[in-house]
Amino acid sequence: MSKSQQVWINGKLMPADEVRVSPFDLGLSVGLGVFETMLACDGEVAMYPEHYQRLTAGAETIGGINLPAQDTVSQAISEVLHANELTTQKSRVRVSVSGGVNPLSGGEETGNTIVTAVAIDQSANTTKAAQIAKLIQSPYLIDEKSPLSRVKSASYAMRVIAYRHALAEGADEALVYNQQGSLAEATMSNVFIQKDGTLYTPFLHSGCLAGVTRAAIIDLAAKLRISLVETSLRPIDVKRADEIFITSSIRGVQQAVLLGEKEQPAPITEQLAHAYQSMIKSRLSAG
Repeated sequence: MSKSQQVWINGKLMPADEVRVSPFDLGLSVGLGVFETMLACDGEVAMYPEHYQRLTAGAETIGGINLPAQDTVSQAISEVLHANELTTQKSRVRVSVSGGVNPLSGGEETGNTIVTAVAIDQSANTTKAAQIAKLIQSPYLIDEKSPLSRVKSASYAMRVIAYRHALAEGADEALVYNQQGSLAEATMSNVFIQKDGTLYTPFLHSGCLAGVTRAAIIDLAAKLRISLVETSLRPIDVKRADEIFITSSIRGVQQAVLLGEKEQPAPITEQLAHAYQSMIKSRLSAG
């Protein structure tokens, strides 16, 4: 990271290499914190209210995490985007809030709120083949009963390990199953499959994150009168799917195939991808 990279921490903009965080902050020492990753286009964050709502829900689930007001975080994002000259392109915005310097039993000390933004390099996704994600089944399982399974928490190591394993195997993402053998999600995205004209996605109790883009796709499918069912999915369901796609704020809607399988026509994926992009453009233009 260059020395000129500007970040926002606790109300102030400063160079990234001047940021100081206490080694006793629970976000650093035990991973007690929450974060959100958001897409910014030309200086505006897509679906910011939904992201802040999920950040709030995650903080409430964990407990002892004090968030700045929604408008304060929004202003911080704007300052970071402008300070880093990211107002004419797509960028990845991250808001992280820690548990602060408190005992494990809890305390009143406010944690750190840090906002960063970096440009998104889209040069690698110039061909159709590069835009299709290759998936493997992760050897690691999600505990669907864990209170953290549906929280975007700083305790993110399992997902990162599974993601790195996928890359090492020549894939782009990994499908993660729960303790019952049902599909939960991919390491950093939600999963949808299409079979015989109906969309299926794991229900939230499977242990998947309540993705902002996931919720948008469910809503769009209803508006487009595409049948969609939230259900339990097994590996055989994924293997027999007519289409697979994954969703996240940065990916949007991305067609996917199992590693080693051939690309298949994906008309519903393409329909939803176009509808999602139109919805994002409409919301951004509306301010």
